[in-house]
Amino acid sequence: MKINLNNVKVAIFDFDDTLAIHKDADYKKRRNESEENLINYYLNAYLNSNSFYEIIEPCSISEPIFKLINILRKNNVKIYCVSGMKFSFHLKAKEYFVHKYYGDDIEVISSRNQELKIAAAKIISKINNCNLNEMLFVDDIKENIISFNKEGINAVLPDDVGSLINNESWKQN
Repeated sequence: MKINLNNVKVAIFDFDDTLAIHKDADYKKRRNESEENLINYYLNAYLNSNSFYEIIEPCSISEPIFKLINILRKNNVKIYCVSGMKFSFHLKAKEYFVHKYYGDDIEVISSRNQELKIAAAKIISKINNCNLNEMLFVDDIKENIISFNKEGINAVLPDDVGSLINNESWKQN
């Protein structure tokens, strides 16, 4: 799919393994190994929101996504992070990470599950008075990309962001 970044008015990014690259690839498995692990994971996120994604659940940023966000920002694109979450106990930790590393102009929103991300995108399109085809959604879950594209939302995997920013067809002369 060819995406012209000049036509994008709103961009939405997933959090886990999109904006925040987990250094422990098995973090989801470990937090769900026992009720105690689950409770401690969310408790730590809630109590240590300013350091959770740096010390307790270390993450790094995606350089290509960082570059894309800066391009979009220069084009006055409104930027959001929509994260599918069981609980909101770690919403502040996610928000802290996004604001620290990507910019505090990015609004962080949660959805109960992955399926509701499409509804979130539709709400965000109405908030910003734009059409679905004027949106860009970056998410690491392939099924989400397929669903977004079926709805008319331009969507790509994080691995495709590098080729998206290097595509000359969208750049202004």
